[in-house]
Amino acid sequence: MSESAAMNESPVTNESPAMNENRADAVVVRGLEVRVPSTAKPYAAPLPVVRGLDLTVPSGQVTVMVGANGAGKTTTLRAITGAHPFSSGSVEVLGTALGTARVRPPQGMTSRPGLSAYPRRWTARHIARMRQDAILGFDTAWFEELLTSFGVPHEQEVGRLSKGQATQLGLAAALAQDPRLLILDEPFAHLDPLARTELVDVLRCFMAGEDRTLLLATHDLEGMERFADHLVVISQGIDVLSGDVESLREEYVLCELESAAMTEPGGSLVGPTTTGAGTSALVAVEDAVGLPTTASLRRPDVSEIVTHLLRAAREDTAAPRRTAP
Repeated sequence: MSESAAMNESPVTNESPAMNENRADAVVVRGLEVRVPSTAKPYAAPLPVVRGLDLTVPSGQVTVMVGANGAGKTTTLRAITGAHPFSSGSVEVLGTALGTARVRPPQGMTSRPGLSAYPRRWTARHIARMRQDAILGFDTAWFEELLTSFGVPHEQEVGRLSKGQATQLGLAAALAQDPRLLILDEPFAHLDPLARTELVDVLRCFMAGEDRTLLLATHDLEGMERFADHLVVISQGIDVLSGDVESLREEYVLCELESAAMTEPGGSLVGPTTTGAGTSALVAVEDAVGLPTTASLRRPDVSEIVTHLLRAAREDTAAPRRTAP
């Protein structure tokens, strides 16, 4: 797309922080609990997949939900979009409170459609015609332009598309709806590096529009360093940490030690990992004064923050849930 390259160095949002602070959050989730049937024991009681999750998606920003496979990301998104009932807690989307039963998504919100719902012999043109009839404001010309940009054949049957092309087709269908709130689950799945970069450019263009919010879930942060405004880290169905990306980067330092032993009091290693070269871990800035003088310290990138927080959560060594300012 012609606009994309010019926007690579532009801010993701087109509003000042003060303007965002005066606008209601796009999504507010409190104490969410979602249970799903056991695949191994279909007659057993449903298993809790999301357990007391709190989540806030600021309006006008890009929020990235990160977690390992099985952390509960997809289930959470399905509850937010009304596709999956939840057993307790509250969910508010674009000012609309959702009930615990399956509901129609609020107007102004969309997510990537699952192509398995369409006949395998349908083409992109069939899908465009159907969505134009069903969705007010669906932009068929923009949909076709996106497909051309992605390199997805307009006349190829859905059942014969590659996994990457199917992902791009679903994304194009969601973007052509021009939603206020776009929710994407693993949008980079099956995309090669070039396609991934091009998609980030397209999403930047989307966010340049007025009153746009993006919530995406992923387990892979490649390319997200300069794209995400807000980060939510979840593990085993609970929120480990959330906050503004820059605030989180300022809250921690990455510590590299020759050994895992703490020779001075006051230091607290988060998610330490030990190799032959020594131990690396996150340390809260206020705790860094207690580290050995031989420790090497530097600012972590987003991927390093997430990796160590998830390791700490998995090993049950993390501090209580925290929300960055």
